[in-house]
This record gives sequence, C-alpha cells and structure tokens, in this order.
Amino acid sequence: MIKSLVRMLVPDSLRQSVYQARQRPWKRDISQWCQQWCQDRRSDESVHAEQYAQAFGKPLDLKTPRTFNEKLHWLSLNYQLPIMTKCADKYAVRDFVTDRGCGHLLNELYGAWDTPEEITFGSLPAEYIMKVNHGSGQNFIRRAGDTRTVGGMRSQLAQWMKRSEYWHSREWAYKDIQPKIICERLLKDVHGNVPPDYKFFCFNGEPHMIQVDTDRFTTHHRDLFDLEWKRLPFSLEYAASGQEIPKPETLESMISAARALSQGFPFVRVDFYAMGARVIFGEMTWYPAGGLGKFTPDEYDAYYGEMLSLPQQERP
Repeated sequence: MIKSLVRMLVPDSLRQSVYQARQRPWKRDISQWCQQWCQDRRSDESVHAEQYAQAFGKPLDLKTPRTFNEKLHWLSLNYQLPIMTKCADKYAVRDFVTDRGCGHLLNELYGAWDTPEEITFGSLPAEYIMKVNHGSGQNFIRRAGDTRTVGGMRSQLAQWMKRSEYWHSREWAYKDIQPKIICERLLKDVHGNVPPDYKFFCFNGEPHMIQVDTDRFTTHHRDLFDLEWKRLPFSLEYAASGQEIPKPETLESMISAARALSQGFPFVRVDFYAMGARVIFGEMTWYPAGGLGKFTPDEYDAYYGEMLSLPQQERP
C-alpha cells in the first residue's frame, strides 16, 4: 500500500533519480573525492618530486639540478614569465608568432569558441582538426565521411574543457590559460595522412636537436637528428624507426623560424609541420614529456642538462 502511495505522489523522474543514487558505489565516490581533494592541496614542489621519483627511481634535485629533466622541473617551479603562458596557449600563441615575424607560418584558422555550444558545425568544411587550446593531445580529426555526431563532439569537447593540464601535471605555463576551442585546417601529406612534425629543442635561442615522431598511433617511433641531419646516438622515450627519414627540403627555413621564436628563453621546444616547400607552425612546448622523458643511454640527460643554462629565479 505504501509503495502504491509513493508511486502516486512522487513523480517518476524523482523516483528514478533516487533509485540511481542508491545504486551508485558511493563509498568509492567519496574515496575518490577525498583523494582528489588531498591531491589538489599538495604543493607543486611535492607533486613534481613524486612524479620524478616514480619515473626515474631517484629523488628530484632542485637545489643543484644537473640533468635536462631536472632543470625542466626547476624551470616550471621557478621561471614563470607571463609570456610563457601566452605561448603555451594554442590560440594566443598565434599573436606571438606574428609578432616574431613568423605569421606566414600559421595554419588556417576556421574558428575559436569559448564553449562547445557556440560552435556552428554546419559552417565548417568537411575536414578539419579541432582542439582545446590549454591541453595536450586533446584533439580530434574530422575527415570527409566521418560518422561522428555533433552531440558526441560537443560532449567530448565539454570534457576536455573541464580538464586542467596544470592540475594534472603541475606544469606552470598551463595554469592561467583561459580554455578555448579552436578549429584549424586539416594538414595532409600526398597520401592523405597527417604530415610529419619536426620538433626543435632550442637552448637560449639556438636549436640543437630535432625530434621526428612517426606512427604515433600505432608503433610509435622517434628519430633524433642534429642540425646537419645526422642521427644522434641515443633515444628519447621511444626507439628509432630503423628507417631512412628524408631530410626535409624546408630544414633551413624551420631552423631559422625556430631561432626567431625561441629568442630570449633558456629553453623551449618549437614544433613545425613540413608540407613540401611550405612550413607550418605547430606549437611551443616548455617542458617536453613533463620533465619525465628518458634518454637511453641516460648520460645524454646530463649532456643536454649542461646545455641548459638556468636563469635567475623569477616568479610573478
């Protein structure tokens, strides 16, 4: 009788909500919330130290950093210029690239929005790449014939907009980026694939190492070269492909642009795409792999650490 009375007086939607709430693993939810609450209140220094220790099996030395990776952590914690946030922002960096005389290298921009609901998908071309400006690897490629729904894309973008790369990794440059969604022309090589990108490790405005990643979504390989396009005798996180990687015809143009964009910074990685005779700017990265990239042999971690001269500690 009581159940019948409840059905009569309580709307179906409310009864369904109560039922679902009772089915939830609330103890696990509370546990996860407590863990996240504690994680958010830890200092940046302690998070960096824990991540480094887990990756390398030794303490992070911030007092006298010696290796390349140690110095990336030091920079994240102690060298914090507002311009670095602008350059880490995949949308705002366009102004910086233009100011440095490299605006002609920017990819075509189809639109920029503050929320997924603002996007007018019907006005976009059949193919494009859409991403958030404050994340890493948070993008999707739309090709002709893609069956992905607008609702599904909005939902995915909404999830990415809520994620903070800073709170995930404590990489300072991401901390104050205002989240935005951007859409750009989809870059394709002659085979219709995303063209290779060339990542230039720049120390005090001078490129020294070039990283080329291939088969990133299958059997990821990474080939490393100097500015003369000679292979370097070590690996970084991933093994070399074992294949011949042709020297890009635009190598000198990319080196010149990397110099222009990296001037005034102790370290930054500048990425480009090469499409035949054209160079297209990719992004600027302050802390590759979050300062957790493993060199093999590891002596090269110290080698590039010597190349990275730390500036005076500077915080806003």
